[in-house]
Amino acid sequence: MGYPVPRIEYLKVRNYRVLKNLEFKNMTPLTVFLGPNGSGKSTIFDVFAFLSECFTVGLRKAWDKRGRFKEILSRGSEGNLEIELKYREKPKSPLITYHLSIGERPGNPYVAEEWLHWRRGQKGKPFRFLDFKEGRGKVITGEQPHEKDERVEEVLDSPEMLAVNTLGQFAKHPRVSALRRFITGWHLSYLTADDTRGTPDAGPQERLSATGDNLPNVIQYLREQHKDRKY
Repeated sequence: MGYPVPRIEYLKVRNYRVLKNLEFKNMTPLTVFLGPNGSGKSTIFDVFAFLSECFTVGLRKAWDKRGRFKEILSRGSEGNLEIELKYREKPKSPLITYHLSIGERPGNPYVAEEWLHWRRGQKGKPFRFLDFKEGRGKVITGEQPHEKDERVEEVLDSPEMLAVNTLGQFAKHPRVSALRRFITGWHLSYLTADDTRGTPDAGPQERLSATGDNLPNVIQYLREQHKDRKY
């Protein structure tokens, strides 16, 4: 039995290239971005690519790939790069917030701040069950972290490391592990009209390729998996 796929309902980005202060609320499973060239549509997708690469290949490689701080930080902006997601692990489950703040000093990126918080019930204030700054912090273990539970202090090997990616490899942190699985499982595709005009390989395929040139194969897969639906 597989794990449920979390759903992102909110995105906030600060100081990422042309996205000086972006906020999306009430996001749906199908979200469409419309705008003229240069308005930042591609940059929004690159935010997800950057975050995914931070988890899969590490912050330093994801950082260097994009030209480091002077190329990533919005022009004229001061402060760290910030990404914040609000998501639910499954329908009607508590809303969880993931916040990541990245800075740079002497050419080296580091995780300035990283935290997860939620509110388990309908009442009470949200609390952080993971809270790290520059490689040091505390985390609450267990399936259902409670505000009054013990916070375990942890020290990462380097401030370049993401706490969620590191601690999420351990079964004792199921909520952290769920986010790690979600982000490392992302499949990002940059689909253009030209890519759909080629001749794809034969046979059904479950996921889009990086360019989306196998769209007919994915449609074939969906038809075979959902024969009771009309397309």
